[in-house]
This record gives sequence, structure tokens and C-alpha cells, in this order.
Amino acid sequence: MTVGAGGSEEVEDFLGMLDDYNSWLVLARHPHLYETLEWEDPPLIVKQVLGHTRAGQTRICRGLLRVTGGSVLTDEAPEFVPPVDAPELYMHLLVTRIRRRQLSMAALVADAQAEAARCGARLLRTHSWAGEDGRLVCEYAELGFTATLGFEVLRSDGSFWPGQVLQTRL
Repeated sequence: MTVGAGGSEEVEDFLGMLDDYNSWLVLARHPHLYETLEWEDPPLIVKQVLGHTRAGQTRICRGLLRVTGGSVLTDEAPEFVPPVDAPELYMHLLVTRIRRRQLSMAALVADAQAEAARCGARLLRTHSWAGEDGRLVCEYAELGFTATLGFEVLRSDGSFWPGQVLQTRL
């Protein structure tokens, strides 16, 4: 597996993986996640992926010429995550094809760690949905992340989306 910069030619694959992963995640592992998501037309996720791609922030994992995963790396955390006093790299939207999930996730995390070290960041952070039994948080822990801060994002309907900030020091 190789990981490199993503471009406009991978946007469709990236969005397809997000759709496939969310569908699989909801049906097979986290049936209550779907009801916590908000949708608009066009979906915010489409706008985000296009913006990150134009900014050169997407990373794409390939295995035998097929896109198997993707993520977004920025030097800023989302507005709902408290800032830190150390230089950091923040990983957003880590997603993979279901069949190559563990290998692709590991490759993308290793790539993010290498990118963080290259740009002088001492901290790699991300966040995850923390609902139900915290299984997604555990998957990140298996990749070397430590859970640090739980948070909730207020949704437009007045409910809250439960999240978990995770980090690994370099």
C-alpha cells in the first residue's frame, strides 16, 4: 500500500468510501449513528472534501492501483476541538474501503505521523464518534491513539452528537 497526495481525480472515490463506510458502519456495527447525522443538499461532506482537495490537504491510500482509503491533514483542529499549545497535525475524515480497512487505516495513520514529523508537529490528533459503546474510539486506540477529551456538538434539532478527541505524541 502506498499513500500520497490526493487530487480531483480521487474525489469520487473519497466520497464513495465515505458513503459506503457510513452505510456499512450504520447497518453492521452502529445502528444508532445514522440518526445522529445531519444532512443537507448538497451534503456538507461533499463541500468539505472538495475544499480540502483544492487546498491540497487530502491523502489517498492505494493498493494495486485502486484507492483503498483517504484522509485529510490540516494544521488546525475543527472549531469544536480545543486548541493545544504545541504544533500539531490534525487528521480529518479518515475513511477506507471495507475490505482493506485495517491495512489502509494503518497506512494512513503512519503517513500522517510521518507528515507531522516532517512539518515539525509533535502531536497528531483526530476525533471520532463516541456513541454507543465506544467501539470506534477503541479502533483508534488500536492504531496508537489515546482518548483525551470527550465533547458534544449541538445539532440544529437541539440534540447533541457525542465525540471523542484522540491524540498520539510523536
